Amino acid sequence: MGALRSTDGPVLDREDVIAAYRDNRARTQALFDLLTPEAYYAHPIPLRHPVIFYDGHIPAFAVNALLKKGLGHPGIDNDLETVFARGIDPADRSAAARSACDAWPSRETVQGYVAKADEAILSALASGAIEGQANGVVRRGQGVFTILEHEAMHQETLLYMWHWLDASQKRCPAGYAPSGVDALAPPPEEMVMVPAGRTTLGARVEEVPFGWDNEFPEHRVDVPAFAIEVHDVTNARFLEFVEAGGYQMRALWSEAAWARQRHSGRTHPRFWERDGGRWYWRGMFH
Repeated sequence: MGALRSTDGPVLDREDVIAAYRDNRARTQALFDLLTPEAYYAHPIPLRHPVIFYDGHIPAFAVNALLKKGLGHPGIDNDLETVFARGIDPADRSAAARSACDAWPSRETVQGYVAKADEAILSALASGAIEGQANGVVRRGQGVFTILEHEAMHQETLLYMWHWLDASQKRCPAGYAPSGVDALAPPPEEMVMVPAGRTTLGARVEEVPFGWDNEFPEHRVDVPAFAIEVHDVTNARFLEFVEAGGYQMRALWSEAAWARQRHSGRTHPRFWERDGGRWYWRGMFH
């Protein structure tokens, strides 16, 4: 992230922070532009919210976390900032929850809110007291880093949500073509030994510009020697597991994982499809 300065003085550079925020918002909008209008209220993943939630949640989080908590700003729309703070628990199957899900605001309402929120946030980044000693949000610019990191993480969320949507609910970008991987041979299996030693987890707050709360404090542990493969598990290796019936082998699964597996009834990864004797990976747009 280009918004950092030396930790010996002010941490934030306003121009870099504004550029990072604008880049984030443009990337998020580009992801929403991939969807057809009908997909806006789609709910592709049961344990995630509908698509509409994330359109409002990302700017509402910035308003709640930075403007309200950090700068004492009154906010833009308290009702929407409450709805989009956490939304409805997607695991709640009660009648009340289902009724609330039917009451999501219109797309026009959400987009109007998003525009006002972006304007207020950019104004704060340009001239607000976003770094100082007033509270923990503005101390060392932590609130700004939080909203930037939060949006980047949700862009990954949106990508895998979009993958679950039917191809008819997405607009394929001009010039898009799936990558051909048939000619790529998997890397050879190779194990390496890592000697016993001490490793450091986390960090000290004063030594890094930003970190999430679960990354502090610094913690050192002694780790015994172990062996590990050089490469990640490849599709070719995982195919061996699938074809050996690994999805039906109880001994290979934890109790909780086996319960989920039995409930899903899956026998292969979600985006793998078989045609005759050959397996294919289903991409985003096909």
